[in-house]
Amino acid sequence: MKKLFASILAAIVLTPCAQAEDLYLGANIAGRTDGYLNEREGGVTTRRDAVGKQRRFGLFAGYVLSPEWSLETGYDGFGGSTDYDVAGGRLELRTSMAYLAARRTWRLGESWSLFGKAGVARGRLGLDFGGAGASDARTVHENSAYLSAGAAYLVTRDVSLQVEFQHTGTIEYEGLTAKMNKLSLGARFGF
Repeated sequence: MKKLFASILAAIVLTPCAQAEDLYLGANIAGRTDGYLNEREGGVTTRRDAVGKQRRFGLFAGYVLSPEWSLETGYDGFGGSTDYDVAGGRLELRTSMAYLAARRTWRLGESWSLFGKAGVARGRLGLDFGGAGASDARTVHENSAYLSAGAAYLVTRDVSLQVEFQHTGTIEYEGLTAKMNKLSLGARFGF
């Protein structure tokens, strides 16, 4: 699936070279992940809060098909791991997500616009448990629908700032659920 997203991203970036004004690139950042684990040991459930929290960064690229419609792909998952101290060691969780979506933009005036995106996403949850001289690593992947809504402010003709809420499915593994939703701030650069 990574090869598919890499191929799609390459196609979006390389195809419009002759018409570079239709290409845009961007980056976004989200707040630190928040979560907890309920650890069950000896019939007693103990809540474990995260001791280290992942801050997710993302990159995206798109091709403008018309003033209202774009095709966009992105990757989100830079920024470390969310760590938990559990009985016998430490559990590190790393989440990432790649998506391909159609983007619809509604202009509200000269500077403001609203947008929505719909498409498909591939989520990844990496688990690494280390303790007492042993380590166990697992990776879980999940395909799901991708939905997003946001607002953008046009700073210049080719630069805009945006706030966006992204929603994708959850990834579950042996009683552990990772939610991939995020609220982010970002910047988009057109050419």
